[in-house]
Amino acid sequence: MRTSIPWVVAVIAWGMLVACSPDTYGGTESSAAASSSPPDVCASADALRSSLSALADVQVVQEGKDALDKAWTRVEDDWAQLADDAGDQYAEQVDGVQADADSVQAAVDAAGDDPSAQTLGAAAGAVGVFLQTAGSLVDEVSSTC
Repeated sequence: MRTSIPWVVAVIAWGMLVACSPDTYGGTESSAAASSSPPDVCASADALRSSLSALADVQVVQEGKDALDKAWTRVEDDWAQLADDAGDQYAEQVDGVQADADSVQAAVDAAGDDPSAQTLGAAAGAVGVFLQTAGSLVDEVSSTC
């Protein structure tokens, strides 16, 4: 049995080397969870924060649907990028914000079909909810930057 002890030690040592190798699971950032590096998420959070600020400045009822459309289009692009970059780590929050984004889109569409004070007011309300939830997610993501 004495001759088998060196082999057992060699096998254990080899296993430890393989486990610590940068080419094994967790050694490099090639996994799907590491698909977006922190700078990507940080940049997309900053972009969305800027477009949310511009959207918040729109006086929907006073300025009308064209002003809302312009600001919303920018937000949609920036939101899509942040959702893509942060989706793995913040999946639950992304889903919640996406639901609010869908509500804004439906309200914007309704205001386009019937641009009245009522539909524009509903769009403004949906935008307000979206600004809150998206802003909270941006704050959370930015806190890791």
